[in-house]
Amino acid sequence: MAEWRKVAKACALGDGHISQQEVKILRETILVDGHISKSEYDFLLEIKAEAKSSVKVLDELIAECEKLLK
Repeated sequence: MAEWRKVAKACALGDGHISQQEVKILRETILVDGHISKSEYDFLLEIKAEAKSSVKVLDELIAECEKLLK
């Protein structure tokens, strides 16, 4: 079975850019229960760092998730 992080990264970073639609999917998936795990937060930071470019809403999602971790 494929590791979820590798599969999700491949989908999000396929073209090197993280789009609004991809952030929408990430938001719906990660915040489905209103909580975020450290692993999920770290994943967002990883894809942000590895992306060639991304939309501002990714930064907003990361900031929102950071607040939920505290």
